[in-house]
Amino acid sequence: MKLYQIKRRLEIAINTLIVNDNYLLKIDANERSITHKLAIYMEQTFGKNYDVDCEYNRNIGDVKRIDMIESRLYGVSNYEVINQDKIFKDELVERSVFPDIIVHKRGNSKKNLLVIEVKKSTSSVSENYDIEKLKCYTEPNNNLNYEYGVFIKFHTSRLKYELPDIRWFNEGIEMLPK
Repeated sequence: MKLYQIKRRLEIAINTLIVNDNYLLKIDANERSITHKLAIYMEQTFGKNYDVDCEYNRNIGDVKRIDMIESRLYGVSNYEVINQDKIFKDELVERSVFPDIIVHKRGNSKKNLLVIEVKKSTSSVSENYDIEKLKCYTEPNNNLNYEYGVFIKFHTSRLKYELPDIRWFNEGIEMLPK
C-alpha cells in the first residue's frame, strides 16, 4: 500500500472519530477509550487485507520488544546522575512495548504496515518516549518491521475541536510534512 493511501485511510478514520465520538475528546476521556474507537474506524478503512489491533504485545509468538539506546530516551550522552544514580545512557536496552494501535497481518512479521502512538494534549507525560519508540519501530534493522509510524496528539478538553497534530516516521526518522 502506498503512503498516500495509508494517510488517506487514517485521515478518514480520524475524521469519523471526530464526528461520531467528539464527546470523548471534549471530556478528556482516557487515551485507551480514544484509541479503541479510532482502531474501530481504522478497521473499516484498511479493509480485510490487514488486522488493526490496540495494545498488541506479540511479535509472532514472542513478546514485542525493541532495542533502544538510553541516550535516545533521555536526550543525554554517555552518562548522567539522576536521583544520585549514575545512569549510562549509551547502553543498549531491550524494552517490552505495547503500541497504541498497529495495522499488520497477524502471524506475519513482514507485513507490519503501520504503528501508531497517541497522546492527549492534556497528558502530563512527555511525548518524547513515544517519538523515540516510533523511530525504533520503523528502523530498517529492527525486528518489528513497521513500514510507517505515526504520532497523533489529540487536542482534548476543548469546547471547539482542533485537528490533531500528526507526525509521520519511516526508516527510523521523522518524515518532513508535505
